[in-house]
Amino acid sequence: MENFNGQTNVNTNTVNQPYSQAYPPPLPPEIAEEKRFKKWMYKIFGGNLLYDGIMLAVVIGISIVISVIVMVVQIVMGKPESFYDDFMVWFENTDMGSTIAVIIACFFLALFMRKVIGFREIFTKRKSMNIKSFFIILSVFMGGQLVFTMLGDGFESLLNLIGFSAMEAIESASAGSESVSMMIYAGFAAPIFEEIVFRGFMMQSFEKTGVGKGYAILISSIMFGVMHGNFVQAPFAFAVGLVLGYTAMEYGVKWSILLHFLNNFVFGDVLLFILERLPENAAEIIETTIFIAFAVIAVILLIVKRKSVAAYVKENYKTPKKYYKWTLTNPLFIVFCVVYFAMSFTTITRIG
Repeated sequence: MENFNGQTNVNTNTVNQPYSQAYPPPLPPEIAEEKRFKKWMYKIFGGNLLYDGIMLAVVIGISIVISVIVMVVQIVMGKPESFYDDFMVWFENTDMGSTIAVIIACFFLALFMRKVIGFREIFTKRKSMNIKSFFIILSVFMGGQLVFTMLGDGFESLLNLIGFSAMEAIESASAGSESVSMMIYAGFAAPIFEEIVFRGFMMQSFEKTGVGKGYAILISSIMFGVMHGNFVQAPFAFAVGLVLGYTAMEYGVKWSILLHFLNNFVFGDVLLFILERLPENAAEIIETTIFIAFAVIAVILLIVKRKSVAAYVKENYKTPKKYYKWTLTNPLFIVFCVVYFAMSFTTITRIG
């Protein structure tokens, strides 16, 4: 019979086996469980770091190749000195490298995680979605943006008091696409592949630990927030991750992809495209009205549904603290946080 450590218990009370110490005793159940759980965490966080590393390597590789090609073209065709700089700035703004990188990285992540969770398994059908449920989720999702916009403004004011600014981070979080290729990445590639990675491979692998849906949603949301590498955007991404996580957990990843797409493309690129072509005052009024309306609806719906929300939280967010400790102290998770935390500082600039 095997124990938690995969060892076979051996009967040492036989005449022919006087030295029981010749066989290592089985690990206590609590230690064996910790060992098995931590091994599972190493696999998940290892896959996440692999995904990030491949994305970075591909983006850098594409940039180097394009840089060399442009340099050769400049020399051969006798282009002015500004040709190289202008082209590279344009290329960086297209996000073409990111689109290619996210596809390649997701492919290798699927290979790495295939024994933990299969690609098809990610899209397993869950509960059926109806219009009412989707509207409630969408309202909460969009309504939260107003709150975090205000928090972002408050964060900027605090930084200004000590001579710094996070305006670069704020503009990065709220800016629309500046090209068709950037729109393809932000509006389509990012919603699809970020959901596959964070609500698919990551969240559903956490779910397989069997320690609770809430645990899986919460940890994957923390990772989603950290991944944005932006002090202003990270809290919002974490909160959004909770809504996306709930949606994917209860209804399926395809619905979280749709929600993410509506946020990035419809309420991001399309709405911004329209507002930029209106008088500034009118654009501000329309944008503010839309998000206030969503926020008011979200508050009303949460009040009406407060018992259901409380019941869901009580049922699914009761994971023992030891699992959070084993997860959040994992060395690979700490490396992941440190790297993106360091990146966040690059978006903070000194005033003047």
